[in-house]
Amino acid sequence: MKPSKSRRSTRTTQYLVVWWMAQTPYAAVFDHRMAAETAASVRNALVVAVSGRDLRIESVLDWYRRDDKGEPMPAEWRDLVGQIHVSGERDGNRPG
Repeated sequence: MKPSKSRRSTRTTQYLVVWWMAQTPYAAVFDHRMAAETAASVRNALVVAVSGRDLRIESVLDWYRRDDKGEPMPAEWRDLVGQIHVSGERDGNRPG
């Protein structure tokens, strides 16, 4: 008889923080609720709690700002200390 493997939960919760500064949207993903709430409180930001397996945020688009073709522009991703992550993709995918 084969021993059964214990299934550990791979469900995780992450916190998407979205804010605007000088008419430009920014986004950051936090692993800890308190860090997300702290970042949001000093920026008057939105906090979105996201959970599940194989969690991935596909894009954050700004429907107010448009490119030359009229398409919405991606928000700029920030890490925990605020450096900009430069992505060459138009859809605003968060760099991995």
